[in-house]
Amino acid sequence: MRDSIHVDFKQLEYTLSVVGKCTDDYVYILDFKKDYYSISETAVDAFRISESSFYNATEVLKDVMYPEDYPKVVADLTAIQKRERDTHNMEYRWLDKYGDPVWISCRGHVILDENGNALYLVGRISELAKRNKIDNVTSLYNINILEQRYEEIVSRQNIEGYMMVIGIDNFKEINEKYGHDFGDRILANLADIVRRCAVDGEAIYRMEGDCIAIFHYGNIREDKAKELYKKIRSAIDESIEENGYRMFHTVSAGAVYFSSKEMEFGKLIDQLGFALHNAKLKGKNTFVLYDQEEYERYIRRLDIQECLRRAIEDDFKGFELYYQPIMDMRCNQIHGAEALIRWNSEKYGFMSPMEFIPLLEESSLIIPLGRWILETALRQCQQWQEQIPNFCMNINLSFVQLQKSNMIADAIECMNKLGMTSDNIVFEVTESGEIETSQATQNVLKEFKDRSICLAIDDFGTGYSNLRYIKEKMFDLVKIDRLFIQNIMQNEYDYMLVKHVTELAHSMNLMVCYEGVETEEELESVKRLCPDYIQGYYYGRPMNAAAFTKQFLQGNC
Repeated sequence: MRDSIHVDFKQLEYTLSVVGKCTDDYVYILDFKKDYYSISETAVDAFRISESSFYNATEVLKDVMYPEDYPKVVADLTAIQKRERDTHNMEYRWLDKYGDPVWISCRGHVILDENGNALYLVGRISELAKRNKIDNVTSLYNINILEQRYEEIVSRQNIEGYMMVIGIDNFKEINEKYGHDFGDRILANLADIVRRCAVDGEAIYRMEGDCIAIFHYGNIREDKAKELYKKIRSAIDESIEENGYRMFHTVSAGAVYFSSKEMEFGKLIDQLGFALHNAKLKGKNTFVLYDQEEYERYIRRLDIQECLRRAIEDDFKGFELYYQPIMDMRCNQIHGAEALIRWNSEKYGFMSPMEFIPLLEESSLIIPLGRWILETALRQCQQWQEQIPNFCMNINLSFVQLQKSNMIADAIECMNKLGMTSDNIVFEVTESGEIETSQATQNVLKEFKDRSICLAIDDFGTGYSNLRYIKEKMFDLVKIDRLFIQNIMQNEYDYMLVKHVTELAHSMNLMVCYEGVETEEELESVKRLCPDYIQGYYYGRPMNAAAFTKQFLQGNC
């Protein structure tokens, strides 16, 4: 049984408020009879409560607790009031001021009245993430202490300085290959080296993952961070050599020079992370200084990607297919069209495919959009076949679609749905080294061939340029890029290259299409090389379905 004494609530509340100023925890008291709750004032800044003391505690705290955790907390407090238990000791989630869940440890001591009834619950709440200030592996203060120190300093004065974060390259692979104990030794060794290389005024902290941060403020040269990185990297190289290369690794670093007048801690950390990310992208084992323009381009890319996601979720809003004519040189008639995706963003307006298609591929949004393109293009092809029975539709496939989705199943399902065959459908794949190196992709292409679905290799000559594609008949149609066509009249090498590729393809019973023919002079030059098809601005730019119908099909009605 817990203490049964006469306690003045106001005195107790005051005492706890004083204690609360001496600890990082939040000290609280709950009056069961009055349903009154009082907690350290610092909790107001951390959690979704507007006051540190309030009545109607049961309902107010319900809005603070994570909904799934509330019932078990109430059950525990009810058991205390029924004298079934005399302590409160649980871990559950409260909501911070942004509404995000934060794990806490809540402990309480019950005080009883003269009759032995539960009067008060007195205790403390700890944020589990802040409990450990010192990192066990590196013996460095963690990021929470870095934030506290930064905020304390800038609250007293405006400062300028730099922050640098150093990360171990390929740390995940190191842990997977050699084990976490080995990874911890490398991290501890890095921390020791940074301590030795740092000078007075440069404070060192453990960040998340494999990263260590260096914080310095005061008058400094702009190249100070880079000089320190070089010093650290040299010391790492010496350490690796001394250990007989048993712990070989490299490090990358990102740095930000800042003024506290215009830099909140959260923004500083974001910029620091971006600089390190760029260092990793630029080959690792290097130093990158934060660049605002580069960051803005990065943020713009992320925003465009989010706009693309919302547009796709909103029934593909703003997307439209344009069609570029493909002419049959054997009869000088329209053969078909290539379907090309266009996007009119509500925020950015009409955007170049060169900008938004890579973002679709990076995020795999190209997969759901690709299914929409497939069905839209085939429906349009079906309509145009009413005027031109053998009208052919070319549809582009990205490497991401081939690797991460079941394109064969999608294509067959769509054709069956529309009652179409594959006779007048061509899937175009852009030439790249990825086709050559990915066995999974080659298996997909082989399945297309096994099912007699026509494949074309697009932009031939600009990518991996592997003639094995022709030799092994991996594709049915070879599309030679405009890069060669535009110089064909002035450059004999380009002329002979196009001539020989065309002859080689024809000798293997493959079809050839020249892309990018724009002028009558180019047309007359390439005709002598006997391509099967020609595609280019000379015959027509990409256009929407209505314009294409008017220009190329109305005469066939």
